[in-house]
Amino acid sequence: MNRTQSQRRLGKKVSILGVSLDNLTTTELKKRLIDILIHRRRSQIVTPNPEFLLLAEKHQEFYAVLRDAALSIPDGIGLKFAAWVKGVNLKRFTGVSVVSGLLQFAAHKGLRVAVLNWKEGLSSDDDIRSALAVKYPKLQFYIDSLSREEVYNFSSLKKFKPDILFTALGAPWQDIFIYRHRRDLPSLRLGMGVGGSFDYITKRMPRPPRIFRFLGFEWLWRLLMKPKTRWKRIWQSVVVFPWKIINWEFRRFRYRPNVVGLVINRFGETLILNARGKGDYWGLPQGGVDGGEDKEQAVRREIFEETGLRDLSLEARFDNIYRYEWSKPYDYKGYKGQQQSLFILRYHGERQAVAINPFEHKAFRWVKIENLLSATSPVHKKQYQLFLQKYYEKK
Repeated sequence: MNRTQSQRRLGKKVSILGVSLDNLTTTELKKRLIDILIHRRRSQIVTPNPEFLLLAEKHQEFYAVLRDAALSIPDGIGLKFAAWVKGVNLKRFTGVSVVSGLLQFAAHKGLRVAVLNWKEGLSSDDDIRSALAVKYPKLQFYIDSLSREEVYNFSSLKKFKPDILFTALGAPWQDIFIYRHRRDLPSLRLGMGVGGSFDYITKRMPRPPRIFRFLGFEWLWRLLMKPKTRWKRIWQSVVVFPWKIINWEFRRFRYRPNVVGLVINRFGETLILNARGKGDYWGLPQGGVDGGEDKEQAVRREIFEETGLRDLSLEARFDNIYRYEWSKPYDYKGYKGQQQSLFILRYHGERQAVAINPFEHKAFRWVKIENLLSATSPVHKKQYQLFLQKYYEKK
């Protein structure tokens, strides 16, 4: 059995631009969806395409949504091409095919489906209501609409007790809405952002001919249907995305510039953070250097984004003092590892002023500087020993 066949059979994930996608056969996908609907609660599935991945690079919360989803179903021929670069034959599924399958299953099993529609979308609530009534006469469904940034009143939706929630608000709003609010719906089993899928079901947007779908040229069909509004999106998917993929692949030969903040308060304590994920993973504030900023700007930005702290004065900096490679399965930002620069900063405010970013961390602590090694995760021991050495040399 070759590598691609093995990956397909085991249902492994493939990472593209730092986002993990499930590589599943049609049968495997059906089993996963049924498992979620039968056994799980308030699970979110996403259907990334090239636009999603480009947007996630700049939108932290959207990246968290894609990262934490129970199931990530690739949609878009660009993802298949990107996976080929990695030697993986990625199976893609269109959003409308997944939605249609879920609607059919819900009608058959008596599950309740809610649709939150975009008020300015192509299909109106009445369009969707009529299409569902005709195509799925046994389906129990609820339709409501809202604007993208509207504060939604959940009272009627809660009374309906949906098992499945579809949001048709467009990315990233539709997926962020579910991420933020799925716990407001105790009955919910599965939530999914569906984009323009209902426009095909209502026939407001004609489905592409079979040859377009077979070749993965749905994007070209949409351009032909709405040329004035699609050029920017097509440019992103057809030009920007492939360039990003090429650049990403060359990154694996380079180290990512990284900055670390040793933040010291007036009590001789330093700030450590517990990263999101399973278990405890404690470390110093740190992050990458964005294009166009110097390292001091980067460390101040990272500390502010992660902790909300600004009242800092720089005491010392040590450029490129530690370098390490990531383990092979780790694929964040595409680099082979990180080259770290240390910044020692004095904090003049109060301990309790720390406001962690919930998308990156789940807790913080102030610890005595001499207890840094015992308070942080063992994986950091070697570099933190070096950082402490530089700190004491500075004193």
